[in-house]
Amino acid sequence: MNWVSARVIRGNRGDIASRYSILSHASENGSAVSAVFAENSLHVPTELGGKLVPYGPLYNFWPGWQGLRALRNARAVIWTGGLDLQDDSSLIKLIHTWFVFLSYRLLGLKILLANQGAGPLSTGAGRWLAKQVLRQVSVALVRDKGSYELLRALMDERRLMLGADGIFLAEPWHSLAIGDRRARQGGRPVIGLNLRLWFHFSNSWIPYQFARRRYMERAREPMARVVAAASSTIAALRERHDARIVLFSMYEPDVENWEDDRWLLDQVKANFAGDGDVQLAGGNPSHVELCRQFSELDLMIGMRLHSTLLALRAGVPAIHLAYTLKGHDIYSDLGLSDWVVPIEGILEGQQTLVDLASRVLGDPASGSRVRDAVAKIVDTNGAALTAAMRRVEQS
Repeated sequence: MNWVSARVIRGNRGDIASRYSILSHASENGSAVSAVFAENSLHVPTELGGKLVPYGPLYNFWPGWQGLRALRNARAVIWTGGLDLQDDSSLIKLIHTWFVFLSYRLLGLKILLANQGAGPLSTGAGRWLAKQVLRQVSVALVRDKGSYELLRALMDERRLMLGADGIFLAEPWHSLAIGDRRARQGGRPVIGLNLRLWFHFSNSWIPYQFARRRYMERAREPMARVVAAASSTIAALRERHDARIVLFSMYEPDVENWEDDRWLLDQVKANFAGDGDVQLAGGNPSHVELCRQFSELDLMIGMRLHSTLLALRAGVPAIHLAYTLKGHDIYSDLGLSDWVVPIEGILEGQQTLVDLASRVLGDPASGSRVRDAVAKIVDTNGAALTAAMRRVEQS
């Protein structure tokens, strides 16, 4: 059976890494991926680089003639990673996904929702629309138990399976040296930090990118507090541990500037303008190269969930600053719930985060705890994805 990967991903390093791993796993396990909608050959496994199809207008609502040919030559769509079944950003996104999936079904394609999250779905309209999306799906493989429990009330549970995020697959990470984090014997720890825009969503019908001024106004004051809290945390970690800090964006530069984390990190760095031990990570590394950079850290503190998941995949302890339930759910599945700090918590005071970071840094078992959790979930996730693809192929 020929598969096509059709979900639009622009600049989001976490979703790119998840898709890369899913497609690499599919290819390694004998599934034929005949086309990938993508912007950059580096975003897909090498063997699929010659099968790229450009995105069409309106987030591939119209796939273009080349894309239409690719879809007509396929038998199934693998809709990789990310989080599309939610209504806290806008209901238009759900409507868009519903009509895109309807078009695939009209072309006779089966659909695998692969390693996605779900929720929140807090409105009646959002839940109804999610049901319509799920009716088009042959199999939904979700990435955490919280998503599973949410979707089991919205679809036939016989078409629902539990896996993990696509980052937690063997490929392409098998060549990445993941071992004990570097023992510094009293030396200076290196800590990564990521922030993301939040507090701007409003359950509106209008997506953020079409009403940026209004959404940004909602986020202005709380995000100023997040930047201040992050800066206070850095100052405390610098004083307590003489730590070096590296600020990482989880978006590729100059792709979707309104989504990029860099402007927030620039604000943090401005508070340490004369301190060379607080640095902005430069360049435009691939997701594998970024994972290698993370592997050199002693600790990652990340607001974007994938910044922490990539660090964990590289064998590095990671504290998640959780802004929605998805972070709690995934960390719970990993057995790392005690490494989650709600974003509201650091706005009230940074002592909890600083103390947790100190405990993780000082615990010699934290590295093995990460490796054990990741190894377990990689094995079960690979088996789940293979089973989900086989189920679609045999349906």
